[in-house]
Amino acid sequence: MNPKFRALFAVLLGILAGGLVITLVEMMSPHTPPAGMNVNDPAKLGEWIATLPTSAFAILLLAYFLGSAVGGWVANQVAFKSHYRPALIVGFGLFVAGVMNLIAIPHPLWFSIVSSLIYFVGAWIGGRVVGRLRI
Repeated sequence: MNPKFRALFAVLLGILAGGLVITLVEMMSPHTPPAGMNVNDPAKLGEWIATLPTSAFAILLLAYFLGSAVGGWVANQVAFKSHYRPALIVGFGLFVAGVMNLIAIPHPLWFSIVSSLIYFVGAWIGGRVVGRLRI
């Protein structure tokens, strides 16, 4: 397979895997919107988010870290002969999706800053693990 095509496929697969892990972790969170709440209303959603405890945001940060680590691992596993670039590109792709989420839904400032950095850290760690755990 052409190395450039393989790298592109690796990045897309990594972003997909990372997004799936993030979704699964978020689904396991005990912090869900109240029944009957219109989650498409940004004002109502913002009011509800303002009432969430710090543990709800910690679960989201864990989801973002695990998702980006898995995504980075998958990308570097599939790309094979690379030096962490696919993993970091996955981190950037998940970062872009995260920023879009932060724009659409109001979050605390501290969470916005930490979550924006955690994608790259997780993807880098996931990419580094590939060299040690080659399947």
